[in-house]
Amino acid sequence: MSAQGVISINLKAGNTSNNQNTFAGFTAWEAGAWINTSAMNVTDLTDASGTATTADISAPGNRAGSFSGAPLNFSPMKSGIQFFGENPAPTVISEIPYPNYKIVVYLTGFDGNNASYITDGTSTYYWDPKAFSKDLTLTTQSTYETGTTATKANVAVFGSEDAPLTASTVTLNFGLAPGATGGGGIGGFQIIEVPAPDNPLAPLQLTLVRNGENYDLSWNSREGMIYDLLSSSELSELPPTNWNVHLEALTIYRGIPASGTGTNLLTGVPPDGPRRFFVIRESEAPQPLPLENFDAMPASLPAGWTTSDSGNGTAWQVGMPAGDNSPFTAASGQNSAATNIAGDYLDNTDAALISPEVTIPPGADALLSFRQFIDTDLAATDPDIGSVRILDAENDDTPIAGLEISGIEGNAAGWTDESLSLPASEVGGKQIRVEFRFTSNADGNVWGGFYIDDVSVTLP
Repeated sequence: MSAQGVISINLKAGNTSNNQNTFAGFTAWEAGAWINTSAMNVTDLTDASGTATTADISAPGNRAGSFSGAPLNFSPMKSGIQFFGENPAPTVISEIPYPNYKIVVYLTGFDGNNASYITDGTSTYYWDPKAFSKDLTLTTQSTYETGTTATKANVAVFGSEDAPLTASTVTLNFGLAPGATGGGGIGGFQIIEVPAPDNPLAPLQLTLVRNGENYDLSWNSREGMIYDLLSSSELSELPPTNWNVHLEALTIYRGIPASGTGTNLLTGVPPDGPRRFFVIRESEAPQPLPLENFDAMPASLPAGWTTSDSGNGTAWQVGMPAGDNSPFTAASGQNSAATNIAGDYLDNTDAALISPEVTIPPGADALLSFRQFIDTDLAATDPDIGSVRILDAENDDTPIAGLEISGIEGNAAGWTDESLSLPASEVGGKQIRVEFRFTSNADGNVWGGFYIDDVSVTLP
């Protein structure tokens, strides 16, 4: 492995050299030379060797000088940012000099504090302060029920050796968990480089063998990747990765999945002319929609999701169900998506919640899964109803005929598991979106509405 970089920041309440400082005697997640600072903004953070890097940190907020006294002396849990609400100002670490890294966050707070959360926008962790020990305990708790306690912990880690962080800037939001009281603290951070392996992946090698008037082609392939066979009659058309897919109208040479054996083989490939040059292009396999449980904190519409409504006062929202006719809890975690998360829908609603684009590989069947709670008027004519449609994202979001669940209505019978099969003949090789829609009449009879949670599109 190549050399590893470590940047260690300890947040203090004052500039004096005292037991708020972190020294070598503390058993940190990773050994390093600590920057002990009371400043809210520090630029060009130094690494473990004392060398200045490009990394900067902005860590606003009130500082506490002593979380729980002597047991935490000389550790990054001794002092730091103290917060009392759900959404204090975030900490932003920018210009991170490492292409792959993880961030260790040292969590603290007073012993009487209860559950807090911290999130990088992708992963969220909860903790209760482990206030009388500087022995490190990692929190991996990623869900939380209002009013409960969380894991006693003082460390959260974002990124790993297998799945490192890669963005040059990370924004860490933190605060009290829903329903929690008191406060919490953030004591410090370590930015730890994840080294590149000494043995990088072998480059793609395409082998071509004449087979009568056609060709047999083979190349080394990797799981989780797809391949396009590109071709051109002229080498002067550069770069070759911009060549057209070979015999594009046939589609069989586009989006070729890895074989699983480490080698892919195409036989009997026609040349399309007296002279042809071939290139294989590798890219990550398109992923269907990963499980979306709407539980990122603070509660907000997930990235890529959109909403529309008729402007009548009913809209799709994300949060904890809180209306008189709402479910008691989300289907999982603390949040769900719903038509008016804290109350009933209104007359003349036409509101839609639409997923990001979902790529379905050529020839692949897919399955939409979700959990729903429905509470409507059950009118005999013109009822208030929900529906689910699959939209063709490459055709102005036109609904794909036959791929829908219509007439969704009910009387608050609880969360149910729902699914919709998406056959390859309809969605294979397409970009699609999932639309959850709710409409109501004008009879004044309104109820809890349409709630959605745990949405995913998978390849069964």
